[in-house]
Amino acid sequence: MKQYGWGLFAGLLLAVSFTIVTATSNPQDDSIKVYLSQLEEFLREEMSKSSIAGRFQLQSFSIDRTHWHYMMDTATGKLYRMELGRTPDRSEWKLMAQGLLEETEKSKAEVDTLRN
Repeated sequence: MKQYGWGLFAGLLLAVSFTIVTATSNPQDDSIKVYLSQLEEFLREEMSKSSIAGRFQLQSFSIDRTHWHYMMDTATGKLYRMELGRTPDRSEWKLMAQGLLEETEKSKAEVDTLRN
């Protein structure tokens, strides 16, 4: 009878502990919607800090073992292609097509600061 009492006590203690742990955690803080909204808020804040944020569009293609990477400057319409080097730090963007819009001096200076 003594073991039955200890078993009942241990089961009750585990049930109470489980209830306390699950009741204190907020399931809303752990949902994917919360994480996505936090990411979206972070991206909006970062994009509002710089006038060139969100200016470039990237596209990558791969056929078999060949890869192409393109970048378009949406402010000027210039199209760049990545020339792959032997190592990733030796790769560089090459201008493929001039854009239809003229680039302002302010945006040129901001792009130059990004490169440095």
